[in-house]
Amino acid sequence: MPCEAMIHMQIVTVNLPSIYIDAIAKLTDQGLYPSRSEAIRVALKDFLSNELKMVESLLEISGKDIKTKQAQSQSAVKKKIDMRSIRAGWN
Repeated sequence: MPCEAMIHMQIVTVNLPSIYIDAIAKLTDQGLYPSRSEAIRVALKDFLSNELKMVESLLEISGKDIKTKQAQSQSAVKKKIDMRSIRAGWN
């Protein structure tokens, strides 16, 4: 993973509940993080990592479902596609 000093940082304004700010202050006061920004970066990195893993898992499951449905539709009689139904989310 590249060093964060080499990554271009951008300022983002986020409104957080005071209880979150207090918790972050305790972590920085105890020396676990050098700054609030670093604590928030680490938390966000962990959050994104977990979320992306979940999304990848869902896509993998969805891909398997799609392949199963495609195999089933290949054995079925081909039907005329109504574009209005597709736009409405129906098959």
